[in-house]
Amino acid sequence: MKLLNRTNLYFVLASLVVFCLGGVLFYFLFQLIIDKDFNYRLRERKNYYIETLAHSDSLLYFQKYSANSVEVARTGKFADSTETTSDTVLYDHIEKRLILYRQIAVNKYLNHQYYKIYVRRALVERKDIIEGVILLEVFLFLAFIMVLSLLNNQLSKKIWKPFYVILETINTYKVERPESLHFERDVITEFNELAAAIEKMTSKINQEFYTLKSFSENASHETQTPLAIIKNKLEVLMQSPGLLEEQMGMIDTALTAANRLSKLNEALLILSRIENRQFHNLEAININERINYHLATFDELIRMKGIRVKKEFHDILEVKMNSFLADILLENLVVNAIKHNAQAGSIIITIRRDGFEFANTGETLQEDPSRFFERFVKSNPKSTSLGLGLSIVKAISDTYHLTVRYTFSRNYHYIGVHI
Repeated sequence: MKLLNRTNLYFVLASLVVFCLGGVLFYFLFQLIIDKDFNYRLRERKNYYIETLAHSDSLLYFQKYSANSVEVARTGKFADSTETTSDTVLYDHIEKRLILYRQIAVNKYLNHQYYKIYVRRALVERKDIIEGVILLEVFLFLAFIMVLSLLNNQLSKKIWKPFYVILETINTYKVERPESLHFERDVITEFNELAAAIEKMTSKINQEFYTLKSFSENASHETQTPLAIIKNKLEVLMQSPGLLEEQMGMIDTALTAANRLSKLNEALLILSRIENRQFHNLEAININERINYHLATFDELIRMKGIRVKKEFHDILEVKMNSFLADILLENLVVNAIKHNAQAGSIIITIRRDGFEFANTGETLQEDPSRFFERFVKSNPKSTSLGLGLSIVKAISDTYHLTVRYTFSRNYHYIGVHI
């Protein structure tokens, strides 16, 4: 959820509580004002009817047409003249229903006669008041939320603009660029502090990246020369006359270890260069042609293991990527399909418009196939493989936003690369 939407949600919830409490308060306040107004109007009418009755008895004949608004009766005896106010329900002959009234009852002695006077006025029912208050509150609440949302959206575009500029810059930031990030300052202190912190952080990241990159390249370069010398000396030493069989075995073991270390150094250097995005030249690579080329390169090894190769090229597939990395990717997949295949097994290579797939026979997996894309993870711990081939495949695929999957089904290992 976006920060603005979450803020709006809290505003809406807080406003809802305030409007509900305000609605209750408004109802009681409105009821109080109505009651006060009713009582005032009733007293005015009472005084008017008393004054009218003091001058004439005509009010006695008028009351039957007054729709319960006034009722006057002669009592013939003295009664307490205390005024009382109450609510009552009377049947209205015009509307044909019961109506709630507020009435004032008073006894008066006028023109040598005692009278009982009722002055009434129809009340607005509580249900009508509650409905009116609810409708008003709902309308005000919706109008408030609409205005608040529009105002927040407009203000956020202006106030949060520096933040979105920082976010966009971070998203496009590449650590291999020599320059560190720099942001323009704004009037908002928090955004300025964020910009300063990110500038400081990226500057340190750049320094550490180039330090590590320089170390990796130098270490790899400097290691290759001593390794080449060691391998050369061991090969010369193996050709020396008079060596015992035990000594020959020791030299062969050392030479094997030196070769393995050389390959490991080269593989790690390639991985480092891939992850550091150091391969920039792009071209359209014909996957069909490159696979055929690498199959021809390893044709002798394929024949030695008696492997049957089946090619199902349904489409011509071209991928835009670096030529060197394309060859490394396909070579690793071809080598993996050969090396981890069964004797007299088979390889099925499928190419479609959306990608390509290598399938080879092999032993049942004991581990999660997705782990084979991690460094130094091998299906067989006793294998002499470095465990970096599929890591390189994964790194190259990620570089060009390709999806690579490893599955196992019916004695076949499937590695698919999809666009």
